[in-house]
Amino acid sequence: MLDYKEFNINPKNRRTTDCTTRAIANVLNISYEQALKEQYEMALKHCYGLCDDKTTDFIMKKYGFEKQKQPRKLDNKKYLVRELDEVLTDKEMKEGVLVRISRHLTVIRNNAIEDIWYCGRKAAGVYYTKK
Repeated sequence: MLDYKEFNINPKNRRTTDCTTRAIANVLNISYEQALKEQYEMALKHCYGLCDDKTTDFIMKKYGFEKQKQPRKLDNKKYLVRELDEVLTDKEMKEGVLVRISRHLTVIRNNAIEDIWYCGRKAAGVYYTKK
């Protein structure tokens, strides 16, 4: 089971609705401002919203991440975010994984969920790993 590490990359340390920007900045190891710039550029280029899933897809692909299907257990039940250590490799968890959950993005790195709130009890959706 994954640990939880409170982590807020927002430069003003705000707890606001910027999870997409925070998660992208965290997993890519770039500044908050650079992540926001990437979002704006991709949104303008492809005509999707700033926090649209497609915009995130384009950014992650640009940085060499590959989108993975939502993981399922043998009984077809969904994995919870805190259970993803059963699916991810040590290498993936060390490099960082961007995980989509319902209306939220979070990051798993070094066997911990890095976010401003604990989302480990939520069902994991698609996720992105470094190629």
